[in-house]
Amino acid sequence: MGKKGLKEIRVGGVIILALTMMIIFVFSVGGDKAFFNGKVGYKIMFNSTSGLYEGDPVLLTGVEVGNVSKISFPKDIETMKILVEIEIAKDVAERIRKDSRARIAAASLVYGKVVSISMGSSGEAVIQPGGYIQADHAGGFSAMADTTSLVLNDIRSVLSKIDRGEGMLGLMLNNPMEMQQTLHHLAVSSQQLSSILERANHGEGALGVLLCDTMNFRQTLQDFAEVTNNLRNEETVVGKLINDTTYGKTVMTDLKSTLHSIANITAKIDTGKGSAGLLVNEDALYTGLEDVVLGMQRSKLTKWMIQNRRKAGEKHRKKQEEKAGENLD
Repeated sequence: MGKKGLKEIRVGGVIILALTMMIIFVFSVGGDKAFFNGKVGYKIMFNSTSGLYEGDPVLLTGVEVGNVSKISFPKDIETMKILVEIEIAKDVAERIRKDSRARIAAASLVYGKVVSISMGSSGEAVIQPGGYIQADHAGGFSAMADTTSLVLNDIRSVLSKIDRGEGMLGLMLNNPMEMQQTLHHLAVSSQQLSSILERANHGEGALGVLLCDTMNFRQTLQDFAEVTNNLRNEETVVGKLINDTTYGKTVMTDLKSTLHSIANITAKIDTGKGSAGLLVNEDALYTGLEDVVLGMQRSKLTKWMIQNRRKAGEKHRKKQEEKAGENLD
């Protein structure tokens, strides 16, 4: 066996030891001493189990000392009874004597049944582990009496709550004024709800419009459906942008490129680059152009040439417009 195998064995041993110590700690803290002291078994023959199940508690004079381990039929088919096997803590076994009696009792209406054993007399012999404890023949009647007692206790608890004014019935019997106010508030709320529904029925308010003006509401839905269909239609620009991914990406790329170009042109103009930049930023160029215009206005020859060329251009433009009108006719 290699070093790796020895290491794995050591780790496994440490884990098992830790789990064992944890289990011992849990049981010691929980007070389950029977885990350490051991258990002993006994058998009981009942005429009926009356709803008893395996795992139900076993009580010795009201103290829980064990559990029902098994419920079965006897091997002898002629025996018309049910065999119930129990396990109790070993340290209380000496209290199980020949005159001890076992019966099935009701723990509560919710938690089911228990096996209740009476403590034996000190003068009687101890029943050895594995022996039979005599069943109380009045066990069925006792179980019924226990159940009846539980029902009466529950009824007594309900009546006590009613007497303290708890719950709706207790409020009605003990505090009629508060109950009357509650009913008054309920009546007012009902009237307000009725008024709202009546106004809605007459077409008042947004809810009333939706309920009464069905034509407009239907038209609104149709318009909304038409807009939705247009958005789905790839023939429209917006629909194509929404549904055609390739086209949308192309448009966004072109838009970004255009905005980038505009930004570059604006930056050049702002920094005085190019003719437009010089016109915007250079005062000397503007002043020079202004001087040229003023000089041309002061020259009669220049003014005559400009006017002459302007009139010639005007005549040429009118002839072009007349020809275009004739072609349309």
